[in-house]
Amino acid sequence: MRTFVGLLSLLLCACTVSGDPGSSETNSATPDEEVVLERVESEEETFRVVKTLGGLEHAWGMDWLPDGRMLVTERPGRMLLVDEEGTTELSNVPAVWAKNQGGLLDVRVAPDYEETGWIYFTYSKQEGDTGGTVLSRAKLDGTSLTDVEELYRQTPFLEPDYHFGSRVAFLDDGTLVVSMGERGQRRERTVDIPTPTTSVGTTVRLNMDGSVPEDNPFVGSDEGLDEVYAYGHRNQQGMAIHPETGAIWQHEHGPHGGDELNLVEAGNNYGWPAVSYGDTYTDQSPIGGTTAPGVTDPVEYWDPSPALSGMAFYTGDKFSNWQGHLFMGALAHQKAMRVELDGQGVSDQEELLRAELGRIRDVATGPDGYLYLLTDAPEGGLFRLEPAE
Repeated sequence: MRTFVGLLSLLLCACTVSGDPGSSETNSATPDEEVVLERVESEEETFRVVKTLGGLEHAWGMDWLPDGRMLVTERPGRMLLVDEEGTTELSNVPAVWAKNQGGLLDVRVAPDYEETGWIYFTYSKQEGDTGGTVLSRAKLDGTSLTDVEELYRQTPFLEPDYHFGSRVAFLDDGTLVVSMGERGQRRERTVDIPTPTTSVGTTVRLNMDGSVPEDNPFVGSDEGLDEVYAYGHRNQQGMAIHPETGAIWQHEHGPHGGDELNLVEAGNNYGWPAVSYGDTYTDQSPIGGTTAPGVTDPVEYWDPSPALSGMAFYTGDKFSNWQGHLFMGALAHQKAMRVELDGQGVSDQEELLRAELGRIRDVATGPDGYLYLLTDAPEGGLFRLEPAE
């Protein structure tokens, strides 16, 4: 969960971040926040929307440190430390392959941060003419990352500069999972998918130090890589752990239609590209069928595609009627979605803020109990949802 109890609210507003990705730069935030929507009435709650931070260049991920400060990633390769004084660009961030959909992606603070100091993050990395998704971790020393370790890299690296995934989530058993995008492997056909013999289009499960848990489904088998937990995914840009059951929930982009919400379980094949609820971009012809023997069907799908990105269970104390509901951002439809789960199914869903804020890249429950949205734009922002009086 992206929730820490008893922390300070962030009192921030619009500021612009620029400069060399290897440098540290502090920018001043004014004390006034901007209310961009005074009152939004939804099915379950009435809220207002406050812009707390602006000037973000293609922001991608966010999380909070235990002391209430915030980390935000920008796809061009910057990681920002945000507090009540403003934003500081951290130095010593690894070089990223910032091209097309690639760059600096998710960031997550370890659940045992106060003991270990580890911050985990994903990014696209290039070597020669190929590249892929990488998971690293580092510690924070002032305004610099230190002890940077590359823990895992997608296998193999491939040429396309799109569909990298990638989200990080921590499981209750002390391991972590990372979504690895399929890297265009229907169009390119460089490797065979769906198969667990590569980590292309997979969910990878690792110990916190990057080693492989002994109980992963393909450990000791020739059928798949030891690190692969599930496979047959497309481009999974949202993942969250259910706060009560500990189950892994994940959504992924479909092609022309067919965005999916999946309950990810060990060893399962989710079908891409053998089956899909979407179709081809060129002539809208079907891509295989919608199901097949041995394939785990999605819990829900959407056609046309909202282009889902970012996902979080609401676990705060500000919106009682939203407790335990799943919130997802959408890029193409420029909205947030509220999804209510009933066990392993969807019992209700609602569209929020369509075309009000722009492309919503990430969603998180803040340490103050509010819901936060991060937008993807050359001049994007961070927005807080608060109960309307």
